[in-house]
Parts: sequence; C-alpha cells; structure tokens
Amino acid sequence: MSFRHVALFRWKPDATPEEIARITPALQAVAATLPGLRSYTCGPGLGLTPTSYDFGIVAEFEDKSGWDAYMADAEHDRIRADLINPIVEARAGIQFED
Repeated sequence: MSFRHVALFRWKPDATPEEIARITPALQAVAATLPGLRSYTCGPGLGLTPTSYDFGIVAEFEDKSGWDAYMADAEHDRIRADLINPIVEARAGIQFED
C-alpha cells in the first residue's frame, strides 16, 4: 500500500513566467531530501481542456508519516510561502491510499 498526494494549482493572471519557472526546480530539490518518498513528479499543465489547472504535483509516499514529514518540512514551507502563495489563484488537493 502507498500514500498518494496530488495538488493542482491555477496561477493568477499576472503571474510572470519567471515566477512560475522557479517552482518546479525548488520542489524537485526539496523532494530529493524527503524520507519515505517513493516518487515525486511536478510541472506545468498542458492546458488541454478549459478546466485544466496550470501546475500539478503527484507524490507517492511509503505511508502517511512520509507525507506528514513533507508537509512539516521547513524548505517546503518556504517554497509555499515565497514562491507559490504569492501567485496562486486556486488550489485543489487530495490524499489517498492505494
């Protein structure tokens, strides 16, 4: 069994390409340091439908404690506060086990 986390973001219309471009490498760097992480993928959406979000994260953890560590990680908090929150218009998230 594994614990999955999916997050989707829609950027504010005035978000700049430079602001957006900083997010993927920052998240990938923090993911490389996380215990209990099985896989981590993130990046800009392809915009194939009108309801598509702009950016997505799919993370697979060994269990919920791995996700708890991710959510409590100081660098992850900094990325959310400094890079994501200033440009996010909407967010959707779900966690599930499979």
